[in-house]
Amino acid sequence: MKETVEKPVFESLEAFREQLESVGFWWPHARKVLLRHELLHNNMELVAGTGGTYPTVIYGNVVIKFFGFTEQWRKSYESEKAAQAILAENRELAVPRLLASGDLYEDAWSYLVTTRMSGVSWEHANWTPRERRPVAIDLGVQIGLVHTLKPLALATKASDWSGLDLISSAKQSSFPAHLIPQIEAYVARMPALDDVFVHGDLMERHVFIEDGRLTGVIDWGDAIVCDRHYELAKLHLDLIDCDKELLAAFLKASEWPITADFAHKSLVLALYRQAHGLIQHHTMDVFFKLPKLLNLEQMTTLEELADRLFKIS
Repeated sequence: MKETVEKPVFESLEAFREQLESVGFWWPHARKVLLRHELLHNNMELVAGTGGTYPTVIYGNVVIKFFGFTEQWRKSYESEKAAQAILAENRELAVPRLLASGDLYEDAWSYLVTTRMSGVSWEHANWTPRERRPVAIDLGVQIGLVHTLKPLALATKASDWSGLDLISSAKQSSFPAHLIPQIEAYVARMPALDDVFVHGDLMERHVFIEDGRLTGVIDWGDAIVCDRHYELAKLHLDLIDCDKELLAAFLKASEWPITADFAHKSLVLALYRQAHGLIQHHTMDVFFKLPKLLNLEQMTTLEELADRLFKIS
């Protein structure tokens, strides 16, 4: 008798989020995918991914990511699938490889099956600040390669941002409130952008390490065609806690073109990351670490804030 599995249905965002990391809830759907692609084996434990916008389950050496429910789910699926196709152009990249994709149910709940990265995430690595430098250098080399890829197939482009409200999104973050009135004029002075293919979400859960070196970068769902400085919002303000020595090591390894307006570009693109992130995810606060890292009340201008955050001497 053919096994029947009902498609996931949720009454609210809260109900959806309650099941994001539930192995029991997602196992029947994961099993259906594994059977379809002849990946189901005996005696393998299913483990839930953590902290994502969409449910992810790990089964042996493969990862299944389900896309559904949110208003953006179809675009998110198409974007990440396209990103995987672009990444496949360079086998030197330390990234998950796409094994399968499809719709789990008719016009509902798409999925991607990828290889699993070895090691542990940056978030769970047990190390000293000094031990982070080799990983920052490895990451710089990898992201430098990423920025050379030709993103012709990518669905998400910065040119789609005409309707973003930077002021409103900044107010929904830890950005210093007294500097928000300066944003419009500061962004208006933004120099021309140099669009490349970027990961866009280089945060603690997405960078994997083993034996003190980088093993890979996961979760390409936020990949976008944008100015490369968009990359630094999550990398610098989240992953490396605004450590300028690590930032300098990363930039050098990536062969980053550092210009006189580097700090200006970096802060403006961080504001765009905040606004775009609110569309992509349930929540977003690019600047959440700043109140603990800096005395924000002492900052009087956005130029001063940009220099404190990003200026490399």
